[in-house]
Amino acid sequence: MSKVKAMWPEVKEFFFDDDTFNIQKARTIELCAKLKPLGLTWSCTSRVTTDFETLKAMKEAGCRLLIVGYESGDQQILKNIKKGATVERARQFTKDTKKLGLTVHGDFILGLPGETRETIRTTMDFAKELDVETIQVSLAHAYPGTELYDFAKEHGFIVGNEKMVDDGGHQLAQIEYPGLPREYVLEMVHKFYDEYYFRPKAVFRIVRKAVFNNNDRKRLYKEAKSFMKLRAQRNRTAKEMRAKTLSDAAANGNGNGAHSEPRKESETVAQVSGD
Repeated sequence: MSKVKAMWPEVKEFFFDDDTFNIQKARTIELCAKLKPLGLTWSCTSRVTTDFETLKAMKEAGCRLLIVGYESGDQQILKNIKKGATVERARQFTKDTKKLGLTVHGDFILGLPGETRETIRTTMDFAKELDVETIQVSLAHAYPGTELYDFAKEHGFIVGNEKMVDDGGHQLAQIEYPGLPREYVLEMVHKFYDEYYFRPKAVFRIVRKAVFNNNDRKRLYKEAKSFMKLRAQRNRTAKEMRAKTLSDAAANGNGNGAHSEPRKESETVAQVSGD
């Protein structure tokens, strides 16, 4: 990193794109001890299982931001996907980052095994409770060769042509569980962002940065334009999907669009969780 700093002195911040960057406490603290004298500003991914001592060492070594996969606010879903973390641990981790002044970008996923309308609401409320700087909300996608893909394929949860994104690169709902239409999940992604960013607390945080920092003001303006463009696209896609579902249901003589033979999801989720 000292060579990198010398070669590109104009770089303001480095990012370590490594999902296991701080998975081992001793290694992370040792690495931070070597990074600290370099005076770098850097960011990385992190797990919620990272303890305060490790986070402190990272902060002192120049870490500014952490990209964190919270995934869900429902404990059973975390168990189903073998997350290896608890909701309470996520809460404590977030408190520790705030105490140390570390910025967090939180990642959440809707449509994981065991998802229901109620668990989606739980995750949305959980995200607002954590109140991290920024968030990303994704749809669960089953990649071929993964346990989730085998599970979803076996039980008929993958619908359509299995495409994960449209021609514009926007995510598509690929998985549909009994009682949880995929267009509803897509609508909830849209609603998730709205509820999170249009809160008075979140708006104030953004405006405060824009007012007092010219660099932040320019960056936030660009990000706001991009966000509103994506927001419009998500809303349009959700409406189109809902309209298509209603149309198909009407053509099939099923006015409410419900599955004629609902599958028993409770009998299959356990196979993914390993219970």
